[in-house]
Amino acid sequence: MPEIRAIRRLTDAVEHADVLDKAVDIDRSVVRALARPKAVRQLLHGVPFGHPLHPLMVQVPLGVWISAAVLDLIGGRGNAKAAKTLVGVGLVSAGGATTAGYVDWAELDREQLRTGWVHQAVNWVGITLYGLSWVQRKHGNHGAGKLLGFAGLTVVGVGGYLGGHLAYRQRAGVGTSEHVPFDD
Repeated sequence: MPEIRAIRRLTDAVEHADVLDKAVDIDRSVVRALARPKAVRQLLHGVPFGHPLHPLMVQVPLGVWISAAVLDLIGGRGNAKAAKTLVGVGLVSAGGATTAGYVDWAELDREQLRTGWVHQAVNWVGITLYGLSWVQRKHGNHGAGKLLGFAGLTVVGVGGYLGGHLAYRQRAGVGTSEHVPFDD
């Protein structure tokens, strides 16, 4: 599977792209400055819940955007209005998911920071496409809104792949200090 090897080489290249370090360091210092109160940082990390909030919170925007895509494929006047509403809900809910993700990201190692930085940049492109989709739908340009929505879903899919790469290959956010009950 040459395509899979190419994707793997690309994600490896992102991990080692020291050209990103200046932007990563600037963004990291901004996130740390804004998330200064320990109680806020711990809440956004998900400490009271025993696991990070970001992976849970991304389910809302992704879920509603996928639902909007299904309605767009089905078509119909009522579905167009519902799809516009779902796109809007995704935009609003993406803010909380993004905030929690930034706080988690600011605590990662260098290679994870690079991957996470690209993850957020890609997702911001997707969020922007969804914002443009919502505006087009609001003005009655449902065809353009659908196209922008499908483009946004494709882009956030790439962002999700990078998030999965962070979590599963780079093991970002995986704690090792606590006792895991099923380890015995």
